[in-house]
Amino acid sequence: MPLCDACGKENRASARFCWNCAAPLPVLQLRESDRQWLAQSLAITKAAPSASDTTAPLPLREIPAPSPGAQEEVMHEEPLTATRLFAGRYQLPANAGPGPVTAIDTTPWRRCWACGSVGNEEGESYCIDCGAALERRSYMAYLAVGDAASGLALASGLPTNAPFDLLPEVIEAVSDGDASLTVLNDSGRGPITLPVDETIALGIGAALARLLTALHSAGLAMGKLVPANLEALAAGKTRLRDAPGLHKIGEGEQESAVRADLSDIAELLEQLTSTPRTTQRLSEDEASEVAKAETEGLTTLLREVRTGAISSATALGDRLQAIVDERTRPIALRQIVGAHTDVGIVRDHNEDSYLTLHLGLNNNSQSQGWGIYIVSDGMGGHAAGEVASSLAIRSAAELLISAYLAGAIGPDGSYDEAEARKLVRQAALQANEAIIAEGRAQGNDMGATITMALVSGDRAIVGNVGDSRTYLYRDGKLRRISRDHSLVMRLVELGQINDEDIYTHPQRNAVLRSLGDKSDVEVDIFSERLRPSDALLLCSDGQWEMTRDAEIERILARNTDPQSTCEALVAAANQAGGEDNIAVVMVRFA
Repeated sequence: MPLCDACGKENRASARFCWNCAAPLPVLQLRESDRQWLAQSLAITKAAPSASDTTAPLPLREIPAPSPGAQEEVMHEEPLTATRLFAGRYQLPANAGPGPVTAIDTTPWRRCWACGSVGNEEGESYCIDCGAALERRSYMAYLAVGDAASGLALASGLPTNAPFDLLPEVIEAVSDGDASLTVLNDSGRGPITLPVDETIALGIGAALARLLTALHSAGLAMGKLVPANLEALAAGKTRLRDAPGLHKIGEGEQESAVRADLSDIAELLEQLTSTPRTTQRLSEDEASEVAKAETEGLTTLLREVRTGAISSATALGDRLQAIVDERTRPIALRQIVGAHTDVGIVRDHNEDSYLTLHLGLNNNSQSQGWGIYIVSDGMGGHAAGEVASSLAIRSAAELLISAYLAGAIGPDGSYDEAEARKLVRQAALQANEAIIAEGRAQGNDMGATITMALVSGDRAIVGNVGDSRTYLYRDGKLRRISRDHSLVMRLVELGQINDEDIYTHPQRNAVLRSLGDKSDVEVDIFSERLRPSDALLLCSDGQWEMTRDAEIERILARNTDPQSTCEALVAAANQAGGEDNIAVVMVRFA
């Protein structure tokens, strides 16, 4: 039998921790002869304590005994509560009736609260498998009498696999006469924090709807849930902390019970997201965006549940999961990339830069694809403009690679549009700070425009500062995604000039917003849903000023290969005068 080196107690051969002191037991045990030799070698003769020794124990007669009054005071501070023992093990309040109750395990060695081990024996103070202290612990439990079980007293007879694994873990179900006690595990996690992101809430709703489907098939209804009944797990998952309304569905009550459960889930989702019911004044564009977002959003779904358009837990779960998948699982599209740049005819050096990065992954015959595409037009003259555009693309790409792509390729990576938009904005801001710092170091006013696209499957997030552009080419038509931050575009928006005047106006090169100008630069962010045969086109003003949109559209229609298309676009810009540097990136999706 292994001996504990810390306390010397003998332990069973299978023990990994001492039952008496919780010290880890050595894997290799010393022979008894070696132990005796070691004990003799380390033996120290202890001198008897002297009267002046401050460490000597206080004589027993000098220890003051508590006064009767003090003893009475202690007794009054901790009044005893009447209890009863259930099934010879769990201590319950004497007046406990059916329903939730706090149960104290008076024989904690039977099951370790920390690791679940049942290998401990009576009298052992610490778990031999994990070292946890085997002390009396209180658990949440449900008491039921006869067949009148409700709440989680009904959980002990249910399977433990999905979707029932959303219910709290049942440690043990014991009986005492006609009464039963269902003891639940305490995870130690608190209630879910509000408000919850809508997409996460939709995922929670989908999981609960699947549980409802299984419960309804088993003749059970969930009853009302509130956010405090949920606890948060990793990766946006959840589990129930309690289900106080769980009950059997009576004869002829199936339809009404299902309808009530669906309504309760709808109300729970509203509470989780704190969906406001306020009157708002919106512009026509804002109203259009809100209507578009709500088409497949939570608000519409809640309305369909309340009106009865969704009448089963299965239908609710399918709708919720479809919305979650649509938001978080982009459809894989193949990306074919082309890029080209040229100094142009007039300039003597090239201040434009571009970056293309395509990342593909195929696992278990499932393809995924990501891309980072950036065009930047530097400003500030020789040895400044090209430095600024280089800093812009490198700084932006560095952030997107480390903060986005590194996590996206993980096995649990999912698409989050809000997070992607935030990172594209941060990438532009990081590029801005890099240019400002370098401009100060060199003592010049370098700057740059930037337009970029972060692509994940069929989703694209476009960021823009300045007058470099990103277009979407679809079904033979070219549409500008980004908005120029230039004086002439502002004049167009004010109605003082028309769109064609952009190309000839004497102030056409004046930009109102650029990287390197100020630290709080505003970044425009756009979201696009891509389709097969679509193309994204990113270019500097040296391209779109020389070849206007109609000509770009014609060139794209004549060419299917992105690289050939980019080279044709640059050639057309030079043929039209080549007054500026030219950079163009094209990504075709299939």
